[in-house]
Amino acid sequence: MNDSHIHHDLSPAGAVFGNYSGFEMPMHFGNITTEYAAATQRCGVVDLSHRGKITMSGADRQTFLHRIVTNDISGLGPGDGTYACILSPQGKILSDMTVYVRATDLLIDTEPGMAAVLQEILERYALMDDVSMNDATATMGMIGLRGPEASACLSRLGLTFDTADPMCHFTAEIGDQEVTVAVNSNTGTTGYDLFVQNEGLSTLWTTLMACGAVPVGLESLEILRVEAGIPRYGAELDERIIPNEAVKERAVSFDKGCYIGQEPVVMMEHRGRPNRVLSGLKVLGDIVPKKDAVLQKDGQEAGWITSAVRSQWEDGVIALGFIRRKYMNHGDRITLAMEGGSTEAEIVPLPFHEIT
Repeated sequence: MNDSHIHHDLSPAGAVFGNYSGFEMPMHFGNITTEYAAATQRCGVVDLSHRGKITMSGADRQTFLHRIVTNDISGLGPGDGTYACILSPQGKILSDMTVYVRATDLLIDTEPGMAAVLQEILERYALMDDVSMNDATATMGMIGLRGPEASACLSRLGLTFDTADPMCHFTAEIGDQEVTVAVNSNTGTTGYDLFVQNEGLSTLWTTLMACGAVPVGLESLEILRVEAGIPRYGAELDERIIPNEAVKERAVSFDKGCYIGQEPVVMMEHRGRPNRVLSGLKVLGDIVPKKDAVLQKDGQEAGWITSAVRSQWEDGVIALGFIRRKYMNHGDRITLAMEGGSTEAEIVPLPFHEIT
């Protein structure tokens, strides 16, 4: 297992570590309520170095990626970014990613454990293109800032954005290290991601802490993500799902032309609506259901659970799940089958609440 490269900085702060896709990462710092409050009311800082990272260079990098993924890449300039998926020919999601266009390369951020998988898929299609890919997961660190005071924390370092467009970014020096600073929140709160080579990771962490950021673990981020109704690969997104069912607005351009798996996506769009959609669920009782727990309505299978947590925003268990459209009525109850019995859940719209 790979240790976090700032393990020695996290331990004195009370980090409790756990295995996350082969990395020993800080799951919490002893008090999730305090960490959640920091990320929603102040500024939380979290080690995200386990996330997959690929750099792509070569003269054809943007035109190549543009014709492979679901969103517009060729129209982006340095400092721009976008969210996209790569699909099977049948339109099913093989991976998602955030693409940042830098001056000399593309920086691709993907889910933990997915960089090697994504690179292998991309290399299958890069037969005649001038592109070169490097899995930078093991050499490049990543730190997230989350919360309403995150912008002020960056300002204390002399770092400000001219725009708040999602995924806009710039490269700056903090100390003697080059850092890519990007607007990105996968938790529903104000957020930034900072990418730096591992040798500068410890200095960056301590600098952000000195600016008032509070350490936050991955468990709090997962609660925030579910509350915000934001799907992630490996939970809501996998090879069963077509983008129209969960991430169409974020991930798909219907104006860009052809890409791998385009035909099923366009066909479903023209048909008007998918047969199942991602929804929120308020679960009755105190048991957190497991992934893939079955949802039923009138004795018929109606969907399944993808993620579930104990909410910090309101008392109770909440979940994300896919529900067949004919059963999708907000306010209705649906049966949730679990080990040892069953309970009910109320179907609710996403997000569960708005956080700024």
